[in-house]
Amino acid sequence: MAQSDAIMMNDAPMTFAAHLLSCTLALLAVAAPPSAAAATAPAWGAIAATRDGFGYAYSHSTRGAAETAAREQCEQAVAKSRPGSARGTCEVRTAFDHSCGAMAVGNFGEWGIATAATETAARQAAVQQCNTHLPTEPCKVTVGFCSLK
Repeated sequence: MAQSDAIMMNDAPMTFAAHLLSCTLALLAVAAPPSAAAATAPAWGAIAATRDGFGYAYSHSTRGAAETAAREQCEQAVAKSRPGSARGTCEVRTAFDHSCGAMAVGNFGEWGIATAATETAARQAAVQQCNTHLPTEPCKVTVGFCSLK
């Protein structure tokens, strides 16, 4: 190869194709999106419930924050429906990150809870789980949502 066909790089000849490849790789490194781990921040959701009410939370940065928010919302719902009732009766039934959750209840307090990739799938699974407890009427979804962002 003639010296005029090469690009000098650190006193070593480099072909045009090698130089183009080097520049392309450098541009890709700068323009590439951040890794999936860095781009995907946590998005925790949770459902808390008691016989007298429920609460839910989504898009929290930690599991603990989502559980606390869901439990607090549940406690507020119980206080509205049963003034003077004891606080602290709500329990976290599920917590999930970057997915969907649902809760279904039956007419005598039966319940089912599920998580899935889609809200529809979570709702269906929660109803199926609840119905295994043999309510006299089919279970109904009380809450279903996704926590994806």
